[in-house]
Amino acid sequence: MSVEKVTTESWSSRLGSSFKGVITGGLLFLAGIPLLFWNEGRAVKTTKALEEGEASCVSLPHVDSVDPAYEGKIVHATGNAVTQDVLTDDCFAAVNTKAMKLRRTVEYYQWVETEHVREEKQVGGSVKKYYTYTYDTKWVGKPVASEGFHEAGHVNTVAYANASDKEFKAENVTLGAFSLTPSQINRISGDKPVALTKDMKWPEELRGRIDVQNNVLYIGAAPNYVSTGQPAVPVAPMLQPVPAERVMQVPTVTMGGFITVPSIQPMRMAVSNVDGVPFVVMPDETAVALLTPGSIMYNGMMHPITETVPGNNMVFNPNAAANVVYLNIANYGSLPMFKVENKDFVRLPEGSITRVISQNGAYQVLVNGMYQPATLSREPQMPAPVRAAVAVPGQVGVPGVVASTVNPGAPKVGDVRIKWTYVPDTMPITIVAQQMNNSFAPYIAENGYEVDLLNVGTHSRQTMFQKAHNSNTMMTWLLRLGGWFIMFMGLKMVLKPLSVLGDVIPFIGSIIEFGAGIIAFVVSAIVALVVIAVAWLFYRPLVAIVLLAAAGALIYWAIKRKKGAAPVAEKPAEG
Repeated sequence: MSVEKVTTESWSSRLGSSFKGVITGGLLFLAGIPLLFWNEGRAVKTTKALEEGEASCVSLPHVDSVDPAYEGKIVHATGNAVTQDVLTDDCFAAVNTKAMKLRRTVEYYQWVETEHVREEKQVGGSVKKYYTYTYDTKWVGKPVASEGFHEAGHVNTVAYANASDKEFKAENVTLGAFSLTPSQINRISGDKPVALTKDMKWPEELRGRIDVQNNVLYIGAAPNYVSTGQPAVPVAPMLQPVPAERVMQVPTVTMGGFITVPSIQPMRMAVSNVDGVPFVVMPDETAVALLTPGSIMYNGMMHPITETVPGNNMVFNPNAAANVVYLNIANYGSLPMFKVENKDFVRLPEGSITRVISQNGAYQVLVNGMYQPATLSREPQMPAPVRAAVAVPGQVGVPGVVASTVNPGAPKVGDVRIKWTYVPDTMPITIVAQQMNNSFAPYIAENGYEVDLLNVGTHSRQTMFQKAHNSNTMMTWLLRLGGWFIMFMGLKMVLKPLSVLGDVIPFIGSIIEFGAGIIAFVVSAIVALVVIAVAWLFYRPLVAIVLLAAAGALIYWAIKRKKGAAPVAEKPAEG
């Protein structure tokens, strides 16, 4: 599926934008110079710190006890890092394991819009742009806002918004008799998938909505009641009839202000007072009462409230009988529906508020831990006498008989999948750091740079330092390329007005743009090399002098060789 949009940008508009880019480009070009200079200093100081550390480093004979003789020295130690901490997911208590790290990764099946742009230069300097938008469904790391899509019909929903990516870390990890610091624990890797089953004690709100395949939890929309195709098993109703005095009572809903609960929702959440009791609609569309000051109970945990904004007590759900719609629940009775944030709710006799779910014209409501089918009416219906259900062959819509609304092999928009990985409670590691009491701290070299190395596995002292040197070299080259690229892109922006001026005749503008690109490439490369050379004169004067002398000798040799190879003019013959 795709949709196309065509726009035209005038020559004057393009020229104005290009001149504005000159300032930005100049700043980018200048920013690359200190970055390159600093990088060379960082590389040299890191190398010197590693060389100093390697010269002083001693290997501990064992880590079973702390030897005071090595106190304050930079040491090389190997062994098994071990923890006894049990890590538990704060949203899914069933996922818990003894581990150094427990990582939750959440993905959402969403419509994704992709933009493709094709430009055509017009005579006179204007540019016609052809935008093509294509739409695909895929698993992504964050929900996609579909309101801004250029084509209607691609509406994104999220079946479960309570959880996002999160990592839990052990606080107590030992290497023999030594304790590791949080920074060192964080560098221990080796993730393995957490084993999951559908029979684990998942949150009750996910009943009928999940499936587990290949150690991945899939969550779909709210469950639908389906026929088993077989005679139904008699089920004794769990519901208690609605008291007659509650049937006609429409809750009074007023605006109660806003709260902020960072651990649940970083944005403000509206507070609604329902008959004087404050409630908040959570991201999963459930309503939670604010029963304690300064905190809110959600998913079995207390979450602190960091901001409260008072409301205006404006009634936004007037108690007007003419506007009341009743939700009729079998063997239970009728309850008036009301809206909060454009979502339908009913208030149960015990005072709790529960969400009314509508799918394809069918209504369901969560009562006593079970989704119950319901119908709508303008008049309340009194509950029927409570009696045991009777088995009816082929009965459909049996309460409590649900089919999962998610299919891992054929996901639907809104489905959520979650996987967990963990770093086992025992991992072989090698560490190079300064022994401090019964722990390890970074070794501070004379130039102030730190040496604090940790790798998974058993490695020799020489290997640890060689890995660190290799990492330093790679970082140096990445920053060199990054600094040069910043300068190159900045210079291209500075030269952009020239090509826009030439675009009055399109092919001339293209030639100028190509030439400007070459100039930007060459000039930025030369400046980058000069900056690096100057940095070497500052940080490595001896090496720089030797290299410059060698380069000068090479240039002198090349010039002399060229002169020696020049042809000698013949003398004219005499007489």
